[in-house]
Amino acid sequence: MFRLEHAFILISFLVLVSSSFAQNNAALGSPPWQNASVWPDRVIQNFNGDPSSSITVTWRTDSSVQSTIAQIAPATADARFDVASESVIANTEAVYLSSVMIDGVRLTSPDNAGLSAAHYHSVVFRNLEPDTLYAYRVQGAEGAWSEWIQTRTAPESGPVKFVYFGDAQNGILSHWSRVVRAAFARAPDARFLLHAGDLVNRAARDYEWAEWFKAGGFLHSSVPAVVVVGNHEVQPYGVGDQRSERVLSHLWRPQFTLPVEENLPDNLHETVYDVRYNEDVHLFVLNSLSAEMETQAEWLDNKLSDSDSKWRIVTMHYPIFSSAQGRDSADRRDALLPVLKKHNVDLVLQGHDHTYARGSIVQTPERLALGEEGESVQVMLVNSVSGAKMYEFSPDGWDSYSEYGVTLERLAENTPFFQVISIDGSRLLYEAYTADDQLYDYFEMLKGANGLKSVSRGQRETISERRFATTGEFKNAPPL
Repeated sequence: MFRLEHAFILISFLVLVSSSFAQNNAALGSPPWQNASVWPDRVIQNFNGDPSSSITVTWRTDSSVQSTIAQIAPATADARFDVASESVIANTEAVYLSSVMIDGVRLTSPDNAGLSAAHYHSVVFRNLEPDTLYAYRVQGAEGAWSEWIQTRTAPESGPVKFVYFGDAQNGILSHWSRVVRAAFARAPDARFLLHAGDLVNRAARDYEWAEWFKAGGFLHSSVPAVVVVGNHEVQPYGVGDQRSERVLSHLWRPQFTLPVEENLPDNLHETVYDVRYNEDVHLFVLNSLSAEMETQAEWLDNKLSDSDSKWRIVTMHYPIFSSAQGRDSADRRDALLPVLKKHNVDLVLQGHDHTYARGSIVQTPERLALGEEGESVQVMLVNSVSGAKMYEFSPDGWDSYSEYGVTLERLAENTPFFQVISIDGSRLLYEAYTADDQLYDYFEMLKGANGLKSVSRGQRETISERRFATTGEFKNAPPL
């Protein structure tokens, strides 16, 4: 039954957020961890090259740092392992926080009024050894170094574990922090972190990114991030008559160093890309906000056709099958679902609906595996949320999508999650945990030599279904 108090969730959220700038920036002033300085901060790893032989790092300083370097060395047991370090000159990009140039017109970014320009620096360390522990550090002004940060290149093959987060979006520092830390405690050996969009609420607003970087702490710099554009990574700029359409935040490309697909339109660069982590795992990242879904569908079709990896995982923000009322994306489903089914994509990881949903499309009869235990599955799909903004689940679940052969298998409301995905040869283990580290959902997927997949659940205990009616009182997270 729909409850009246939930009708005000979205409205109250928008009202509270609209007053947030005055609360946090004017009354209290910028926190000491927001403003850039000559010291490097917001250090983050992404993939932009072969993960087995390269490490990609981006960081920030104030605009006085015109050029700088980073260093890397094999991380050995020696006290002074760093004597063997090598230096790499960084690329540097200026970002004007309080305004942005759009179509030849400089428009204001009111959320960042009074903030000085910053410089973002990036390097790609190349010619590294696979599955090897390295230590790197980055410099701001001369002599202003970060600590040495240890990280490991990808193995060419073998087991891989990663963590998947749905929307963080709001209450980032206050509430999302505990989810990230719980994920690290559960999976300290994760090789990368996947963020399925809406990392923040207003992506042109520097303060929200300050919270996101602080909430993730050292994990951003030591574990590579696969980042997906969500609808809150785009927003309008300017005021009054000089107001733009919603465009990608001017902070996205400078602060992440992501692959550029040259055969795609410029507006899709660094938002649509793939990462072949190793011979077993291949990731495909889509920009589900773009109107150019047919272009992306063609790109995905070609990429999947060329992929020889055992496991292919697609991630996007808007879900193929919505789990919240009034949020269906039929045009995206029409463009992408045929490609996902054609290539029997193993896992589709999504966000946006601020609920939890997992379900699958079963194999067509002519593709059913014979003599295998468990249900034969063609595509498994997940919608998830990791932050403190919540919606009610669609009243009919996924029943309205029955024509597509999809079955909803687990759902939740009012609960942030993190998901740990472990891949070892022909076995994929999926586990969804609550922020207090309780197992909520899991399955094991086995892939045969013929590519057919069977999914089964063992005897592991999971907690009972979580709905608004069966969980604690819900209030929106404190606004930023």
